Amino acid sequence: MVTASNTFFQYLCTRFSPTLSVRDVSEITREHEQTIRNKVSKGTYPVPSFTIGRKRLFKLVDVAAYIERQCAADPSNIVNKRPKRGRPTKVQQLAGRIAAGDAAQATALPDGTRQPAVR
Repeated sequence: MVTASNTFFQYLCTRFSPTLSVRDVSEITREHEQTIRNKVSKGTYPVPSFTIGRKRLFKLVDVAAYIERQCAADPSNIVNKRPKRGRPTKVQQLAGRIAAGDAAQATALPDGTRQPAVR
């Protein structure tokens, strides 16, 4: 079973029941109801659904997980940013040296002398 992040899932629990109609899913995902119906009938809608009688229903957990996957795959998400090409800047080089624990090399000047301590 796929679980969504607790905060988003809890928010949806306060507004919707555990089973969602097509109208509820369209309100959450901002897709038109008929688009959802068309994709479900083609089998291309990414959220699994089931029917009770003639009514199409979705689980709230599945819809929340789908939204979380969309947010994680969003290119504007800072986690998904690609590193810039080329040589790292001096600040990035120093930060890398400090993170690696090489403080002696991080404080050394290009000519090999050490920086005076700042007081």
